[in-house]
Amino acid sequence: MSKKILLLIILFSTMIWAQKDNNTFDNLYRKTLTETASKDIPRALKIADSLINAAKTPEIKGKSLMLASQIYLQKVQYEKSINYAEQAKDILNTTENYELQAKIRGLLSNVYRQMSLNHKSTNYLNEGLKIADKIKNQQKRDHTKALFFQELAEIEANAERYKASVENVQKSLKYLSQIPADSIAIGRDHQMLGQLYGDYLNNIELSEAHYLKAIQFLPESNMNTGLCYDGLGKIKLLQKDYKEAEKFFSKALQYAEASDIPEMKRHMYSSMAELYESTNQYKKASFYRKKQTENINKIQDKSLEFIDNDYNKIEKEKEKYASISNKQNIILGIAVLIILALITMYIINRKKRKEKYRRFKNIINHYKEKSEYVLEIKVDTSDVDEKSNEEEIISSEIDSEHMQADIAINKETELKILEQLERFEKEETFNNNYISLSYLATEFNTNIRYISYVVKKHKNADFKNYINKLRINYIIHKLNTSEKYRKYKVGALAEECGFSSHSKFTTIFKSITGISPSNFISFIEEEEAKKRAIA
Repeated sequence: MSKKILLLIILFSTMIWAQKDNNTFDNLYRKTLTETASKDIPRALKIADSLINAAKTPEIKGKSLMLASQIYLQKVQYEKSINYAEQAKDILNTTENYELQAKIRGLLSNVYRQMSLNHKSTNYLNEGLKIADKIKNQQKRDHTKALFFQELAEIEANAERYKASVENVQKSLKYLSQIPADSIAIGRDHQMLGQLYGDYLNNIELSEAHYLKAIQFLPESNMNTGLCYDGLGKIKLLQKDYKEAEKFFSKALQYAEASDIPEMKRHMYSSMAELYESTNQYKKASFYRKKQTENINKIQDKSLEFIDNDYNKIEKEKEKYASISNKQNIILGIAVLIILALITMYIINRKKRKEKYRRFKNIINHYKEKSEYVLEIKVDTSDVDEKSNEEEIISSEIDSEHMQADIAINKETELKILEQLERFEKEETFNNNYISLSYLATEFNTNIRYISYVVKKHKNADFKNYINKLRINYIIHKLNTSEKYRKYKVGALAEECGFSSHSKFTTIFKSITGISPSNFISFIEEEEAKKRAIA
């Protein structure tokens, strides 16, 4: 399951950071966050704004700002979420309510973690845990700490330390065992365990058991219940129990359709498409892939990560040696050898850099002549793909000269497919990660043999290489013409142009261009700096 859905678990559960006092304000707070915001975000924001304006005490003001921050987080508007949360923190720091002081730091930790600013996220988490120890009420203290261990579990999962993530969820459950009334938090812990065991630790039995247990604790109307059904659907799909998988996915889809959260919808459309692709129901699969694409477009501009050099440093300062021994001659000899090694490495790296820069300039100059960036060279990237299915085997067979000669396709059909491919390129549909021969065959109302034939004849490449070249051309154009794309992380660039992983994108980019994406970006930045200096 996508890690974005793992993030949704926290997103939907930020309701827990609210107080649970039995008064009108808290009831409205919880209802706005857990019910209204999941279905009508604009209305939820209006309620939050009204609460902020009507607040008469620092605690109410701070909690109202927290509510607005949580809703903006649900919208994936990080800057506004942080702005409201920081205001809430400043106000709540003037009170003696340690529970709220801790929880606002938990919320800030959550936001910064989703922005991949893990250093700042951890700082807020540590601050919150220290403040939580000051809470006098034992039950409130345990409840707050349980939430922080949930957040720690998320951080460990993001770092791919899944066993450590499980340990933190279990610590959260230990604290929550003292608060059996909080069934939602307990249910969410079991849901997290279901996902961790199912998606990352390959223990399907434990995964299913925790999903079922989570459903027992969670209210039927809770969005996390929908995520549990999705997880159970994934398990049944893996077991090839397609009927049960469809039943669970359909239940989860109902939650997604009722929500106002594009990311949740996108994920569920992807699950439905995967199910129908597995059962060769390509028309249904195509329907859900289209809906998935629509939601990708809605969230694309919101999903960019902020870059903060202060909290994402590549190198750390080296520790200084405490003292120098009397072996000065040996140290001097070692120092000379190190200096010589560094000089040699510098010369080698400089030569390599010059070669990479030459390739970069060739690509840019090629564009001026040919209206495309990728050089017209034969580069086979097919072996980078991670799966091989029947349609790919057929495509490979068609690529052979013998099979090309045996394809019986009339000129009218050939020209029609060629026109459809041109439109496919113009609309940049190739950036969708689900593009395949069978998908295009369904869209073009033809078969994969004809498409492979036309691609081979007119595009001079097999289907995989054709798609890879289109995607690399697209991303190079974006990097060369848009400053904001040069601020993306490589993983975000990979997702932008349809690659399933950071490593696959980097490998194909380098195999086609001869240089890595990060090198390419740095060369463009150098060129831009030169232009600014001249101007």
